Amino acid sequence: MKNLSKEELLSRIEAINRSNALIYFDLNGVILGANDIFLETMGYGKGNHADIIGKKHSIFVCEDYSKSYEYEKFWDILRSGKYYQGEFERRRKDGSLINLQATYNPIFDEDNKITKIMKVATDISAIVNSKKQIDAINRSTALISFNIDGFITDVNSIFLETMGYKANEKDKVVGKHHSVFVSYEYSKSDEYVKFWESLRKGKYFDGIFERKKVDGSTVYLQASYNPVFDSKGNITDVVKIATDVTDAVNNKKKIDDLSKNLQIELDNSQKLKTAIELEKDAALNDLDVMMKKSQSELIKIIVKVALAVIVGVGVVTTTLYWMAIITNQDTQIIGSTWSNMFSVLLTNAFSIVGTIMGIKYATQEGGKQKK
Repeated sequence: MKNLSKEELLSRIEAINRSNALIYFDLNGVILGANDIFLETMGYGKGNHADIIGKKHSIFVCEDYSKSYEYEKFWDILRSGKYYQGEFERRRKDGSLINLQATYNPIFDEDNKITKIMKVATDISAIVNSKKQIDAINRSTALISFNIDGFITDVNSIFLETMGYKANEKDKVVGKHHSVFVSYEYSKSDEYVKFWESLRKGKYFDGIFERKKVDGSTVYLQASYNPVFDSKGNITDVVKIATDVTDAVNNKKKIDDLSKNLQIELDNSQKLKTAIELEKDAALNDLDVMMKKSQSELIKIIVKVALAVIVGVGVVTTTLYWMAIITNQDTQIIGSTWSNMFSVLLTNAFSIVGTIMGIKYATQEGGKQKK
């Protein structure tokens, strides 16, 4: 750098100034100047240099840290001429947090004496926040990473334990192919080959996957396979985020089996009910036929008996009347008797006919009600 001309040095500084946030401090941390990128990065707005010049670096940190021994030591290191690099959490004008990837660079004069400190910074808040989110996921979810050919590049302890390994047995998994987690038959199938071809093309997969643990037992994972792209859009890795849902899947299978068996029993019950109904209807029809037959036979008997009684009484009365004529007896009594008997017989005949009609009517009404 010492061999570079003044123009070359200024050119390089200008290049840095156009693409990075720059700020200058004296050895006590007082702000000497800053570029527009730094002002915008920290929420002050372009051109508002007066808002920060003359103030101390501590306006960019929380109050507790500014009064701490660690902060004082930080400035002692810078005043000693040492270079400082890292990720720093700072506060913007509105008090919100920002994460900066920065270097604190002591600037020396020709006598090798420190005159000021230049800070070159880049806002990496998005990266830090993403890392925090990944760390949060990593603490609570099974994570595993593969290269585009399906070989394992990294895995967390939760995934290891989910698949039956010990939390510290990472070395038993890294370097192996994803196929160690599937059945041999599936690993040789066209479906499995197409699965990885799709991932290499950037396709995202999400769903419940059946996998094999290290002991060969089955585990069900609610998982997503996420292709990772670089800045040029090329796929570099595949990250799998998974949760063990084996108990839920097995419980669902049991419920489905019970539901299926219950439906079978319901179908059998319906068939039994239908058969019983058919048997009942057949029995009722047979009973109805028997009752109609019995009623018909009863009516015939009643008619026969009624006719026999009428004929018998008529014969007896006629015989008595004839004998009375032959023996010169008083036929008036016989005629009166015959008349009375005829009335009785006629009344009984109507009664019998009424009984017969009543039976027929009752039979007909009973048939209608059954229908």
